[in-house]
Amino acid sequence: MNRTTKYNGSRENTRSFEVCAPSLKGGWGVVCRLVIFFLLTHFTFAQSVSQIAPYVVPQEQAAQYGRLIVQGSDGRMKPLSTLSYEIVRKLTGKTSAVVAGQRLSPEQFLLALQLSPEVLSREPLIQVSPSKQALIAHELHRRELPPQLSFDELLDGNGVYRLKNAVEEANQLKPSERSEFQKELLKVDERFNILYAIFTKSFLRIFPNKKAENHRWYSTKEFTEFDGEEADFVKDIHNFYLEGLLKGNRTHSYAEAEQALGYIDTFQREAGASVYPSKAAIKAELFYTKVRLSNYLFGLNMLLGSILLVFAIAALFFKRRLITTVLIIGERLSWGLLLVFTCDLLLRWYIAKHPPWSDGFEMLLFVSWGVLLFGLLFARKSTFTLPLGLLFSGILLLVSFLDWLNPEITTLKPVLHSYWLKIHVAVIVSSYAPLALSCTVALLSLLLLIFKPSAPTERWWRSMREMIVVEEMSITIGLFLLVMGTFLGGVWANESWGRYWAWDPKETWALISILVYATVAHLRLVPFFRNAYLYHTAVLWAFSVIVMTSYGVNYYLVGLHSYATGDPVPIPSWVYATVAFLVIVSVFAYFKYRGLPQEAQKRLF
Repeated sequence: MNRTTKYNGSRENTRSFEVCAPSLKGGWGVVCRLVIFFLLTHFTFAQSVSQIAPYVVPQEQAAQYGRLIVQGSDGRMKPLSTLSYEIVRKLTGKTSAVVAGQRLSPEQFLLALQLSPEVLSREPLIQVSPSKQALIAHELHRRELPPQLSFDELLDGNGVYRLKNAVEEANQLKPSERSEFQKELLKVDERFNILYAIFTKSFLRIFPNKKAENHRWYSTKEFTEFDGEEADFVKDIHNFYLEGLLKGNRTHSYAEAEQALGYIDTFQREAGASVYPSKAAIKAELFYTKVRLSNYLFGLNMLLGSILLVFAIAALFFKRRLITTVLIIGERLSWGLLLVFTCDLLLRWYIAKHPPWSDGFEMLLFVSWGVLLFGLLFARKSTFTLPLGLLFSGILLLVSFLDWLNPEITTLKPVLHSYWLKIHVAVIVSSYAPLALSCTVALLSLLLLIFKPSAPTERWWRSMREMIVVEEMSITIGLFLLVMGTFLGGVWANESWGRYWAWDPKETWALISILVYATVAHLRLVPFFRNAYLYHTAVLWAFSVIVMTSYGVNYYLVGLHSYATGDPVPIPSWVYATVAFLVIVSVFAYFKYRGLPQEAQKRLF
């Protein structure tokens, strides 16, 4: 592909508008300017649509292409449909791509990139964070940037990558030392390199080689890794398929493309038989990728949780049959959401071939599921338990899909290929769910204390005491699971490394978590510490040690459980906002509690 060839149509159109503009005066001048601007914009858009249209294949053909198997960079075998979804998410941050005003499925988008790199390289496909656009624009020597850049905009007139020097400088720094601009710069660089690899036919590893070590698959560009006729086949067959699609777009007959696709599919099944997924696994992953249940669950959980929370608060002041009916219906709907959530996790487990709690993203999914489960189990203890469980479950799902975690299904590290992953990690992560629920209930208790009515009803006082009971039950269950999980982890460590305990950061913080929650669980037994405010505040802030144990150790400390290697990743800005909010709530609740009469303070516990 000739990277130095530039399309100047829009630039010439803009210049002609600038020439005409000075001669247009008065009201008619304004009207003419608007008409000219509309016509030029419409012409440019129509021109862009007409250029991309010949390279957009029907969804049926794209879906067939998505059923081919590809080997990811981590060695996992998956349908091309999954990879195309990952590409779209990386480039645009969305689940589908919009090119020249036309919405394309991920498979259609991937094919369009390969069918016409010359046209697609001029389309704005590379997402740039709105808050960092000015910084990227300065690096590109431009006054301002659109929300998305094209591939060609990152190349100069000689085809040289404009961000090369800045990217090299950013890569030499530790993650914690990089500025906000450099972090965004590296994301833009990753998106640019994905497009470059696709344009140069080196991205899709769809051809297995029986002689390759570790069952490695190769791209079209790596045809030299094959011998004789196989090399010719790998070199040409994918190009034949793309040519068949172009011909099919003109003649509406895709027989040649389907024949070439069939040859590739047969080659994959025969040469890659040892790692080729089963038919059921392929169908399961195609369904999982297409439906994306967890994308909808966070909204449904938060919506239902918000509705039930409003009615639960109303129940403190009013005794109405409607309120009771809504809460009962909400509980039944919540069981339905839990069932769907469970199916989603089981499906991910089946596809990945390992339990869905092996990385940060999956841990959040599992804890979110557990919070909803315990919210339902404790629903009869307090009317607030289920709404809070739904809300916090939805929030965890929302956080899991933010940019700092990778939702892709990946392969396991060698040390995790053990049955202890199913036992130890499942127990230890399960403990986080009831502890998270207790934290959420404690937060609501403090908020209700801050906004305590001047003349609370008996139902208000009873609800405050019920929430303490829920906190105690949640902590008891969570602490039991935490202790059991830690002991089981010691057994796994002895099998893997020949010792039960070595004061690894994860082990140390697990012990700290146990000690903190053991202390909180026994506060109510010490007369001096037996007051509602202290208990709620302790439960609220105790969860911070769980956050440190589950995520802080993994990303900020060096050890056997670390995902990083001592280079701490930047702390997300929303973490600081959350901590500030919790501090404010704790302080306001303290002064509110201190202002209560002694008898009222006793009624809260």
